[in-house]
Amino acid sequence: MGEQADGAAGAHVGAAAGEALLAAIRAFEVPRARELVEGGADPDRRLPDGTTPLGLAVASGSPGLVGALLGKEPRLRLPAAERVRLLALARHWYGAGAEAELRRLSGARGPAEVVRVLDDADDVSEEPDVEQVTLGGRTVRAGYGAVLTKLEWAFRVLTRPGELVVRAARTDGRHVDFWESLSVLQERGSDRTWRAVLGHRSHPDRAHRFFVAEYLRVLGVVVAHSEARQEEADRVLLAWAAEESDPAVLATVLEALAMADEGSAAVVLPHAGHPDPRVRRAAAGCLLMWQWPPSAAALTAVDALARDEDPEVRAATAEAAGHTVRRLPGTRRTVLELLDDEVHAVRLAAAHALSWARAPHPSVTEALWALLEEDDQELRLEGAFGLSLLDDPRTPQARERVGRLDPRFHEDVRADGVWGWERRRRDRAACTTPER
Repeated sequence: MGEQADGAAGAHVGAAAGEALLAAIRAFEVPRARELVEGGADPDRRLPDGTTPLGLAVASGSPGLVGALLGKEPRLRLPAAERVRLLALARHWYGAGAEAELRRLSGARGPAEVVRVLDDADDVSEEPDVEQVTLGGRTVRAGYGAVLTKLEWAFRVLTRPGELVVRAARTDGRHVDFWESLSVLQERGSDRTWRAVLGHRSHPDRAHRFFVAEYLRVLGVVVAHSEARQEEADRVLLAWAAEESDPAVLATVLEALAMADEGSAAVVLPHAGHPDPRVRRAAAGCLLMWQWPPSAAALTAVDALARDEDPEVRAATAEAAGHTVRRLPGTRRTVLELLDDEVHAVRLAAAHALSWARAPHPSVTEALWALLEEDDQELRLEGAFGLSLLDDPRTPQARERVGRLDPRFHEDVRADGVWGWERRRRDRAACTTPER
């Protein structure tokens, strides 16, 4: 009797988890779906209509849901026939398009409701979004290119790199399809893949060129790769910066250069006066990155960018100049002046640059202390954090002036720096106290 009761209880728990998983899929609750699968809910359970929870996730068009339900080693877990079925389902939806397929299934004639939402995809460095389409009483997300790309890679179907670039180029740089192609091509680090992606650098379609520029930018940020490949990327980017005519692509090329190349400042300098603010923002991030000491021309350009008519350019200049505040009086003055900018976002960027600079200069410490008089809590938090990094004895008073933290700052590294200052001081003192 005891074993039968235990079995019945286990079956009940399993059924409840299965129903909860279906509800999470219907509601596009990616973290909840991931939690349920990790807790034992079966993504491969055969449902009355012949599909599975994983199949429903594929049909939903949410790559975040698909990633949550794929689990570990799906290529080994799923039979070949099921892998083929899931791939065919994803290809069908991708080829048909979300709205057209909903219209075919429902027979609805009216307009679809389309909104752009975050998808909580689980394997990219940014926050990609996707169109959520509602029609005929059913809602899907138009991330079928990303779903297909994710399944192919999980099942080790090596799709041609050019096809992955095409999937990305059909969308914009925020879309899940774009980022899934980028993620998979970064993981597929072979020379063949590398050459194939770089081959789109001169493509007549700017969307292809933008993808390659973003591929190289992300490569410089998050991917460990060989010195020879980095040198080749540098050569490509340096030549590209002198040739590219599209502002969005050029800005991304310059951002990639800021991550990669020590000789970028001279190439970037002519773009500091570009008519498009996106390019000027990217140039600001490059001019002080590698060349040391910066040339007089670079410093003059930075000074002009700090007075640019576009506030985002001024903010980018503040962030870039923050790297040199400890060593250059000129850039220190630039950041201090931007603390008084009329635009709050610029002031916040300058405060952020100053707080992380760790520059033990009286003008810096007093500027950080003055931030504690601001109405905006984030500015006060930046001031207190900067003082804590400088081990300023006024940090406890600064913490009091920050006040009770807004919930959005509870997990913030700056809050930890301020509230943990005394503990770290005690720990350092204990480490330096000689034993008796």
